[in-house]
Amino acid sequence: MIQNLFLLTGEDDFRLRERARILRDGFGKKYPDGDLEIFETKSELRNLENLVLTPNLFGGRRLAVCDEFWNAEKFEAAEKSKFFERLPGFSETATVIALEPKLDKRTKWAKFLLAHARVENFDQLDESQLLRWIEQRTERLGGEISRSCAKFLLNRCGPNLWTLSGELGKIVMCAGEEKIDEKLITELSRPRPQLEIWDFLENVSRQNAIGAVEKFRSLLVLGQPVQMIFSMLQREIRIHAQLRAGLNQHLSAPEIAKITKLHPFVVQKTLNLSKNFSAKKIRKMYDELFEIEKRMKSGGIITSVNDAGELELAIEKFIVNLCA
Repeated sequence: MIQNLFLLTGEDDFRLRERARILRDGFGKKYPDGDLEIFETKSELRNLENLVLTPNLFGGRRLAVCDEFWNAEKFEAAEKSKFFERLPGFSETATVIALEPKLDKRTKWAKFLLAHARVENFDQLDESQLLRWIEQRTERLGGEISRSCAKFLLNRCGPNLWTLSGELGKIVMCAGEEKIDEKLITELSRPRPQLEIWDFLENVSRQNAIGAVEKFRSLLVLGQPVQMIFSMLQREIRIHAQLRAGLNQHLSAPEIAKITKLHPFVVQKTLNLSKNFSAKKIRKMYDELFEIEKRMKSGGIITSVNDAGELELAIEKFIVNLCA
């Protein structure tokens, strides 16, 4: 292992970036006269080598943050210049941190980093971990939130930590000395359209056409373009197909999340609903949506910026047909 080479990876980009910020801030405080440079995708290898592998006559520390910097071409060049072989010799003066949120583990350079760097993984959090994160984040911001309100916020805004962090910042500030409650969360946070989609599918699974149509119209009221709603609906049906396949194989929620690469929270929240959809029902959904899409592309359904009524009507008919 190369002691002065670190790899931060994983799909939870928020915690990864937060960890990188903490490391940068810590370096700045410990070595106020040190050199810190960030190397991005377009940066050249020779600039990284000049910072890290150049003898430092004044003994100052150097930190190189490589933000999605590495690729096959740069790694090949680094092998030729023996960059990684030479790097340990500068462990007293230089440290390299690689930020690779979406690391393709099949590539040669990714395999090398995983094998030789000091790795920190930031996998997406499941529901219980997300709730604990909300509670801890609220506490750090100077607020107080119960587990039930944390769950209400999570279901309302979704599992994206960037979104949750922004919403919590507003809510804690407005709560002041008061404990956060559902009323305040409702007043200050923006519900994610995905929540309405999930509620819509729940109504479909219960054969509740009226409730499903109401949820569809709620999305329109929220200002979501009908074309976007249609795309979201297609995505949700694909998710249900993946979950149904996992259920048919008797896989657990974590196993399904790992295989499908879906967010663990999405799997946990949607799995029980997927149990209400048979494979036959899902195929029917696919067929109906495909027919709508085909009509859109062939001119059978005409939409414009100012008038999407035909598509809205087609989606409402789709709802009624499924609930019939």
